[in-house]
Amino acid sequence: MPPWLTLIGSLMFLCVAFAFIFFVAKGCVATQESTQIRKYVTNADSLLGESSNVGNNDLQGILANADSDPANLDGEALARAANQTERNYQQALEYDEVPPEFEVAQPYLVSALGIRATATRELAESAAGGKGSFGETLSVAVEDYRLSDSIIRNHYVPESREALERVGQQGDQSRLREPEPFMDYEEIGFDTPTTSAGARDDPNALHGVQIASVEVAGRPLRQDGSVVLRGSAEPVFAVTVVNGGEVEETGVPVEVVMDTVAERQAQSATIRQIGANGGSAAVEVSGFRPGELEETAEVRVKVGPVEYEETRKNNILTGTVTFGL
Repeated sequence: MPPWLTLIGSLMFLCVAFAFIFFVAKGCVATQESTQIRKYVTNADSLLGESSNVGNNDLQGILANADSDPANLDGEALARAANQTERNYQQALEYDEVPPEFEVAQPYLVSALGIRATATRELAESAAGGKGSFGETLSVAVEDYRLSDSIIRNHYVPESREALERVGQQGDQSRLREPEPFMDYEEIGFDTPTTSAGARDDPNALHGVQIASVEVAGRPLRQDGSVVLRGSAEPVFAVTVVNGGEVEETGVPVEVVMDTVAERQAQSATIRQIGANGGSAAVEVSGFRPGELEETAEVRVKVGPVEYEETRKNNILTGTVTFGL
């Protein structure tokens, strides 16, 4: 066989081999990504199921057994329920295997579980005598629980379904069970429905929130700008959000991500309500561990998006924070 023919044959063999390896590797990556998405959806569903059990089984029973008399409350059981909601919240907050496709949906899940944890903790503290009237605390808690229901139903689930559609895994939508309310509010005497969402659920209305300003330890952080923290200044972010839409928005998530040399830190908060047509609200996001001396950490602040929002470019602000002397 002529040498040139042998060379061509060898080159063709190498091309076939490389193509085979490429497609096999691509298939493995696709399978891995699909498995990661399925794992995330399953874990989130399990977390919501645990949260629902705390509300509908544990907390519901505690309040029902009290028969509207705070003196009959089982304080220890209420404290256990509060601890469980806090664990659920921490699990969602610290989950580090969120697929990129779910970066929009995840903050809604974290916000909803955080609201439930805070409301249940305040209930337990009130029952123990640490905070005001239990009746008033319960009334506020029920409104918070309803807000968490709304965030999951109107934001987290739709965003998750859209994410699955984008990656062609519609079959996994069966894992997104229809969420049930945190509690049967009628059974504990709060059967009056909350104000109708009305235009808030109208896709034809203008919806949109944006970052108005961000301050770190009282110093303004502008787009692509930098803040130097000196002395004992803590990386506490004050985020002001403006509602440029035609309708009131509720349960607006705010997330701050700070990348230090040691770790990637993410903290979130929720703005309960922002009025329509230029209404604004502010929230503080804290809990960050400072970086090393003279280290510069990249920061990303994100608000929303809210349902039916089309323009999202002004939902994100990036910059840096330097830890000085």
